[in-house]
Amino acid sequence: MPKTIIYYFSATGNSKHVANVLASNIEDCRLCPIPHTAQEESIYIDADMVGLVIPTHYFGVPPLVAAFIRKLKFAPSVNYVFAIITSGSSQYLNSSLKQLKKLFFVQGQELHAGYHVQMISSYIPLSDIPAPEKLQQTLAAADKKIERMIHSILIRKYHYDSEGMYTPLQGINRYWQKHLLPSTYTKFSCRESCTGCATCAKVCPVKNITMAGQRPQWRKDCQECLACLHLCPSESIEFGKRTAARQRYRHPQVTVKELLIDRLP
Repeated sequence: MPKTIIYYFSATGNSKHVANVLASNIEDCRLCPIPHTAQEESIYIDADMVGLVIPTHYFGVPPLVAAFIRKLKFAPSVNYVFAIITSGSSQYLNSSLKQLKKLFFVQGQELHAGYHVQMISSYIPLSDIPAPEKLQQTLAAADKKIERMIHSILIRKYHYDSEGMYTPLQGINRYWQKHLLPSTYTKFSCRESCTGCATCAKVCPVKNITMAGQRPQWRKDCQECLACLHLCPSESIEFGKRTAARQRYRHPQVTVKELLIDRLP
């Protein structure tokens, strides 16, 4: 096993970018996309340092990430565990780190450090992608914070970025998972400009999209990550009524090919 292993999940490239930068600055580090572990019933981790890089979904931890953590078993060799949360809003509008601490505690493992990185929100049903200048400024500020985090991680610093309003934000996340997420798949639609390329099916982290007559069909296991919408080459996919006139997003330093490789084999 490598000295360091970093597990990550990324829909449109934010978390993938962070994971890539970490791996290039940490010696003997291996990256593992969380969707690649979906078929495993139990995951035994035998490494000195373990990292987790994930996005925020509805102010909290994405369901597939929580399911992944519940499979983990840690060897005595694990000495330092850290988590990095990417999101499009302030760290004070988040409950992810506190949720992760509880999830790791149940698995018998302490989470030694946790960080937030504000990047670009890909949830365009709520708000559009910022203008190019603002986008570049936000990502440049994120890269500077990533540099500071790497320094802290390399010296094994115990640190948690602050979060606010944990109880109501966790409540929103739970309500979304229980009452809204099960019907999310019904909100997707595909315009006539669809070419039948099946990129949407290939980028789905849970293989929730099938092709029927060269048109995508969404099933009931949607994670609402919106990777299909943002990575469609013809921008033919819509979610509800607010996305039609809005821009699509992918982190500029992450390719579609990289995100395709990260999905289920």
